Amino acid sequence: MSMCKVCHIDSKKHSTKQWRLHQQKLKCTFCGKNSLEHSVELWDTHQKAVPTNVKLGTVRKGFGPETLAKIVKWNTVIVNGKESPFHVEYIPVYMSCKICESAISSTEVNLADVLDSNCFQCFADMTDQEYSWHSKPWWTINSGKYKE
Repeated sequence: MSMCKVCHIDSKKHSTKQWRLHQQKLKCTFCGKNSLEHSVELWDTHQKAVPTNVKLGTVRKGFGPETLAKIVKWNTVIVNGKESPFHVEYIPVYMSCKICESAISSTEVNLADVLDSNCFQCFADMTDQEYSWHSKPWWTINSGKYKE
């Protein structure tokens, strides 16, 4: 007797096709992690962030992680029978905060189900907590000098 990971019902109450479907690991389009690493709310939040009816790819900015991007092809002028190599643009897809609508970081994206898709600052304001992450620049603390 084994329990289904999706609906928490005994395996004998599933058809074989439904059992295989429920045990399958799905890959999140937004962050690239398996479905088993997501809560149901986080999975739904990530799927809502993915644009529909567009071509998708990945882009890496600098040394950062690969992120989801929309592929947009621009109408460029054909010169001497050749298209410009700059007619394809990869536009990164970010999640935004519900309240202030600024782009949220990867840590906030991973905690979107707990933070209710808000950034740390807005979540702290909602819950009447003091937000201290990077609230003071390092050079204002101890005159920018390290203690020895």
